Amino acid sequence: MRARWKQVRRAGVVGLHPFTGAELGAVTLDANAVPEAERGPFLQVVTPLLTAPGTAGVPGPAVRGSATSGPGLPGWAVPPDDATVAASAAAVTRLERLGFLRPGRTVAAAGAAPAELAGWAAGSGEKPGARQPVTLLGDLAIITRIRAQPVWVAEVTVSPTLARPEPPADRWRVLARMYAPYRPRVGLVEQSPGTGAKVPPYVLVRHDRAVPVLAGWCGADITAAGDGRAADGGSEAGPLIPMPTAEVSGAFLGVTQLRVAVAQGPSVAVRTLLVATGQGRHWLLEGERWQRAVPVSADGLSRQVATLLRLPTDG
Repeated sequence: MRARWKQVRRAGVVGLHPFTGAELGAVTLDANAVPEAERGPFLQVVTPLLTAPGTAGVPGPAVRGSATSGPGLPGWAVPPDDATVAASAAAVTRLERLGFLRPGRTVAAAGAAPAELAGWAAGSGEKPGARQPVTLLGDLAIITRIRAQPVWVAEVTVSPTLARPEPPADRWRVLARMYAPYRPRVGLVEQSPGTGAKVPPYVLVRHDRAVPVLAGWCGADITAAGDGRAADGGSEAGPLIPMPTAEVSGAFLGVTQLRVAVAQGPSVAVRTLLVATGQGRHWLLEGERWQRAVPVSADGLSRQVATLLRLPTDG
């Protein structure tokens, strides 16, 4: 784990081991594995994002969570059927063989940046919900830790109709998710299968890369957004005048929704941004039924994304 933190600080982007959904679903983090000072104001309840249809990379957590378990438990805690028990047992065996998991509990971490983490793995299945103590190592520990106790989760979905947004938006296809822990300052990118992405399904990005990546998913030029330059072919020339969406929707080539769930004390705040892109331009769609289109530059879109990621002042 420590080698990965150093690597992402140096390189900015690091691909992680391509775990399967069954493998990640077979383990969970012990609630107290990470030192309290390192956990920060993480999401204490299941977020609306993680219970919505269309999970990004792996099956979503069960629809229950608590102040100690983080945003819910994996699917094997539902309780599982016989097929799930067999798949989980096989996944745990594979993880142990690959060196990402060790039976038994590790010694609790006394300081920051522990090298391994205490967790739970699916048990033998002798009774529903059986689990066993394990030690999580390497990339498995990193992914499990960040997904279990994020301070924010960002989800990007795309409209099934390219030319216009079609409600309900919670049924749009999930493109990807990003999770951010309190410490270290990184983001975990979870790619959705079937998107044709030529990158690993799980990628660590340094904190300064998070906004450009999310803005890029929304259609903005990632390089320009990261450099703080406009890249929309001149949309900043003249006033950015809102106009009826129906009048400009013919120029849309895609509509993307960015939703960010942020820890706000014991509850969750969900912030939303709807972006239409086409012909090198971007519009923010506003109104109850997105009837108003506001032109925005790539740089302006990046600032909007950064605003969505800010933790509440009490965090």
